[in-house]
Amino acid sequence: MIDDVLLNTAKDYARGRLSEGRYAHSLRVANTAASLAKLYDLDLKKARLSALLHDAAREMGKDELLRIAKEEGLPISDFERERPVLLHGPVAATLACKELGLEDAEVREAIYHHTTGVPGIGPLALAVYVADKIEPGRRGSGVENLRNVAPKSLRGAAMAALEDSISHDERYGRPVHPKSLKTLEWLKSCGGERFDEPKV
Repeated sequence: MIDDVLLNTAKDYARGRLSEGRYAHSLRVANTAASLAKLYDLDLKKARLSALLHDAAREMGKDELLRIAKEEGLPISDFERERPVLLHGPVAATLACKELGLEDAEVREAIYHHTTGVPGIGPLALAVYVADKIEPGRRGSGVENLRNVAPKSLRGAAMAALEDSISHDERYGRPVHPKSLKTLEWLKSCGGERFDEPKV
């Protein structure tokens, strides 16, 4: 069960690991994720907790991310070995379990997969993924469109966010994470269809 004690502990934990700007981002994602959770009938406290912790490893160095991932037996693809920053979600999820006693599988999934998504992504993780893209501090040409879509279709917002991210990488000649491509394909085919419109 997620209680206020754990939420406050998570706030302190994130604050202690992040710069002021990154911590402020995490708070904004937490508020946005809670708003989406309310709309789509998801657990508000789980949404807040996931968002508070999602970037807890974001400011670790590349070597540290790789070291922890190896020590904890996390899968490391060649793509991630070349771009260790992509491991910050899996590392944050693993450390939250070890250091905070986090046991909730949905929260762990949301933290773990918030960067690229994953085929079969659960509803809470989907909400946190979208919240990370549309929190009030985000800027960019496609953000307002995402903010308009998210209250109407969580799946639609996730697809649009993935398409924007993939397009951005391709435009600048950057390789696209295979997991992002597979997640988009899954969402387009049938995944997450029950989140095509809000529940409340």
